[in-house]
Amino acid sequence: MVYINDKASENHYKIGIRPIEAKIPKRKKYVLNTYELKNGNEATLMRISGFNVLVFERGNWQYMLSIDKRVSDKVTPETLVEIANSIDYPNVKD
Repeated sequence: MVYINDKASENHYKIGIRPIEAKIPKRKKYVLNTYELKNGNEATLMRISGFNVLVFERGNWQYMLSIDKRVSDKVTPETLVEIANSIDYPNVKD
């Protein structure tokens, strides 16, 4: 899912979800920081092609929350971590 504000193009958000089997590898040269999510998983903040990208895994999925670095003062890494922590679903269906 991609959102670009038509009045302020720097408000460019993206959420990518892919199966673990097709996950994008984390390259150390892009890593800015790591965070622990409330479920104990690690989330990695990277700078890729002008975007701050928070990458984490949940269940059998890799999530990538991206924000244009031009608004990184408004959408902080902590905000991205809050969004990541809000993704909550059971790993196994009953």
